[in-house]
Amino acid sequence: MEKEKEPPATEQPKPIVEISGVNKFYGSNHVVKDLSLVIYEKEFLSILGPSGCGKTTLLRMIAGFERQSTGTIIVEGENVENKEPFERNINTVFQSYALFPHMSIYDNIAYGLRMKKVPKKEIKDRVNKALVMVRLEGFGQRYPSQLSGGQKQRVAIARAIINNPRVLLLDEPLGALDMKLRKQMQIELKNLQRKLGITFVYVTHDQEEALTMSDRIAVMNVGNLDQCGKPEDVYDRPATKFIADFIGETNLFETVVEEEKGGVAYLYCEAGDMMGKSEGFDPNEIVYVSVRPEKTKCSVKPVENFSLGGIVRESIYLGNIVKTIINLTNGQAIKINTSVDQPAPPVGSIRYVYWDIKDAVMIYTHANDIINQIESVGLNSFNAAIPELLPKEGENG
Repeated sequence: MEKEKEPPATEQPKPIVEISGVNKFYGSNHVVKDLSLVIYEKEFLSILGPSGCGKTTLLRMIAGFERQSTGTIIVEGENVENKEPFERNINTVFQSYALFPHMSIYDNIAYGLRMKKVPKKEIKDRVNKALVMVRLEGFGQRYPSQLSGGQKQRVAIARAIINNPRVLLLDEPLGALDMKLRKQMQIELKNLQRKLGITFVYVTHDQEEALTMSDRIAVMNVGNLDQCGKPEDVYDRPATKFIADFIGETNLFETVVEEEKGGVAYLYCEAGDMMGKSEGFDPNEIVYVSVRPEKTKCSVKPVENFSLGGIVRESIYLGNIVKTIINLTNGQAIKINTSVDQPAPPVGSIRYVYWDIKDAVMIYTHANDIINQIESVGLNSFNAAIPELLPKEGENG
């Protein structure tokens, strides 16, 4: 009897960029803080964060336009600290396009190859292939002033990919485009990345853009890498309060753990009681609870172990959903997104907020560390002061 064949092993992704313990200082300003990140071959990785979080500085260090203060950056197994940008197998696309206005589109794309003394016939073949790839065939003899914003962006991408880089860095390349064109270019960029099979590292502050395009998202916050994971992991299981609040909408509660029993965490806050999935927190520990609006529900009567009552302030029709706002007793506004097929609760009516425990994300806070430190410092100071408080020998007391 022929032996049954074993299924082929899943191929593990290979690292192409390895960032280890990287810091960047500008004087006393600590811009990137002890950041470590592995970027894999053929993946679309977005570096997401608000303005000033250090994401563009990180990109520029990978490209070689900035030098890290400490730490290492390895590209294809080689430390690139002493390599100039043109010596790294990396190309960068900037938001400003950086096209030469006096050159035709063909000459803009061919410029890098000519600097490398590539034969004319090979240049022609590669430029024409790049124009087809970015859907600009027939545009070679036009000039940048004759193109739309989206077309200029595609020229910039063609100029970058014609050098066959292993890694393409894109610094908010769609930021100057209008919303409709941005959405079109998001799909085009993702399809192009799959077709080319090269690694894209994409910097953006747009959460929806990162969720739409990425294989993984690295979320930065004031120089720190807060979380890196698949879009659904970052959205559904945010690692920090910042991520829960920054990516999409959420209902965020600061709570105290009453007890954890049978896989359930029983919690309370200023507005009332609630439940979440047990995450191994201690009684009296302060935790954040994040529940997305589409996972939040409301009822006419209180649900067992929930006492979050409030008044319906408004219902907003948004085409595909209805957003209901409920003000809890402590004034906190809770957002609930429901299908337009479901009847919205009347404005002014009383409703009780609840959710399935699996949909509540419990997030660790540093509040307990601070409280313990304050208590420790306070107790030590008190103990140190005891000899001074005791009566001296010979004194009444």
